[in-house]
Amino acid sequence: MVHDEFPSGYFSITRWAQENQASITTISPDPNSDSKGESWNTHLIDAIDANTSVVLISSVHWMSGLKFDLEAIGDKCQQMGAAFIVDGTQSVGAMPIDVKACKIDALICAAYKWLLGPYSIAMAYIGERFNNGIPLEESWMNRENAQDFSKLSEYASEYKAGASRYTVGEAANFILMPMLQASLNQILEWTPEAIQNYAGSLNRPLLDFINQIGGQTESEAFLAQHLFAPQLPKSINSALLKKNLEENQIFVSSRGEYLRVSINVFNDTEDIDALIQVIGQQL
Repeated sequence: MVHDEFPSGYFSITRWAQENQASITTISPDPNSDSKGESWNTHLIDAIDANTSVVLISSVHWMSGLKFDLEAIGDKCQQMGAAFIVDGTQSVGAMPIDVKACKIDALICAAYKWLLGPYSIAMAYIGERFNNGIPLEESWMNRENAQDFSKLSEYASEYKAGASRYTVGEAANFILMPMLQASLNQILEWTPEAIQNYAGSLNRPLLDFINQIGGQTESEAFLAQHLFAPQLPKSINSALLKKNLEENQIFVSSRGEYLRVSINVFNDTEDIDALIQVIGQQL
């Protein structure tokens, strides 16, 4: 896994490692590298070898928005026989991900972020590698005879085919599912590609401004356009900046050492101009 991975991924892989007498290797970028994205991806790919059982990462880092090269990582995992598990919560819906091209074995995504869905529901792609896995709960709805109510007490031991065994109980939620369906239909109409391009057109002046004032931004290849955390000049006090931003009704997220900026379709050029103005006042 990577350094400062989201807690859900960390706790999941830690429990799996303890249960399977495995050790965890945490991969970090080169602190002296001009491109954190390039060094982090290189270190991660180089670390995957014949002793690697599982690689669990987020599609983009939840603190900084740094983008991982899922296709290259997936290729290396396949070469070494390692399972490739991805937390897509911070990007699915706003950035295209091809699970086949990236050879992802499992992609899990909370719906309340970029999928615009409600709390308490998530989606997952489960590849063939896990067709015979053990589900988190033993729901009667995940069994082969679930549609035949007259035979439920015969206790069919076979799960439904494919990934159906992993579906949560009471999946036919009459409130959450219609909300999620509406969200997904809207995203399919907009398309993740268009959302990524729109966010990129908005943040270009901001990224240029950050570089002009002596800050640093990630290279294009490793930059998620909808979620990023530029490195500000050392003369700027991040805590004071966040306070000034909030006083101007501009809201960003503090994630560790990062000041994370999120851009979606409801943002416009006036939002970016206002952010640039407040940062400029801080210099």
